[in-house]
Amino acid sequence: MKKWLILFCCLLCTACVPPEKILERQGISTIIGYDLLDKDTYKGSISLLQFDRKEEKTSETISAVGTTSKQIRQRLEQQTSHDITSGQLRTILFDKNISEMIGISSFLDTMQRDSSIGSLIFLAITNNTEEVIKNNNYEEYPEMGSYIYQLLDKQERKELLINSNLHDFSSTLYEIGIDPTLPIISNKNGAAPYIEKVALLKDDKMVGSISLTKTLFIKLFTNRRASLGDITLNIPLEVLEKKGIQLVEKPKGDKFYITIRPIKHRGSIELSKEDEVKLNATISVSTIEVQPAITLNNKKSIKKLEQLLGEELSKELGDFLEELRKLNTDPIGIGRKIKSIRKYSNLSDKDLREKYSSLKLKSTIKVEIKRTGAVD
Repeated sequence: MKKWLILFCCLLCTACVPPEKILERQGISTIIGYDLLDKDTYKGSISLLQFDRKEEKTSETISAVGTTSKQIRQRLEQQTSHDITSGQLRTILFDKNISEMIGISSFLDTMQRDSSIGSLIFLAITNNTEEVIKNNNYEEYPEMGSYIYQLLDKQERKELLINSNLHDFSSTLYEIGIDPTLPIISNKNGAAPYIEKVALLKDDKMVGSISLTKTLFIKLFTNRRASLGDITLNIPLEVLEKKGIQLVEKPKGDKFYITIRPIKHRGSIELSKEDEVKLNATISVSTIEVQPAITLNNKKSIKKLEQLLGEELSKELGDFLEELRKLNTDPIGIGRKIKSIRKYSNLSDKDLREKYSSLKLKSTIKVEIKRTGAVD
């Protein structure tokens, strides 16, 4: 009886072994992109790593047209003798037409159902995904899937990107009171792709874009541990004169340039009145470059510079908030803060957007200079 039981268990275990995968027959997809052709038709492009000794190239880019991502996948399979696998997929690209007109949530739903695709893959937007994936102008990474992954991974490690992977993007997308953002990759002839801007989304559709440096205003109020990156300001010299800040060298132009490096920061969002929200932040910084040189050898001169920097950053934040309100997108999460108050806890996403568009937003940034001239 025991022998039969052992034999049955062996047969059962054998039946559970997955089918054999021969490396030379695998086409390992590292990046996939979707371009909108018309209202219901898309083009999907992928970059495949292949390890067949008979093949001269180690990577290949193929494209197919279909009405769904699954149909595109079937037609891609028909174009290669390799078995397409998604276990090493690192990036999904969407063209601007899809992100502006259709939205990307339907594509993400399919990806999340695929157990071979991890939740930490990167998402990005570009003008034409097929052109980006076929770009071979960067010799260090002739296979674009690897290059794009390294490009986005570097920026995420430096905490300069927000919601750039599938998990973070989806979490923000389905939370009421806050909108996600995505990096925009530019692809120009004769150059390697690079991150040009950051897309602002309303739900899952792109409604505008900002420079990468402006993400600091989002991180000020959403992530106290995030790196804000170096901040460079150019200020008319006449403003320095009004503040009583003295130059120690003759200026070559009519602008004062200063680069500061944030050490730590904290921000708060407060609903002070029925229709008024205050956004207050404090940034402790180190000054790493000034042109032309100014006097920073006493507390009085440092205090004047702190006040000037605070006023300039407060003005930039105010302009940024007004830009967001015009687009009716809320990556800072002001709606989330409103919904956390018991009085407004039952508001829907639509109600919050209506309230957000009519709010009076008041912003103040205080700058504290902790170090002058110290560079790590």
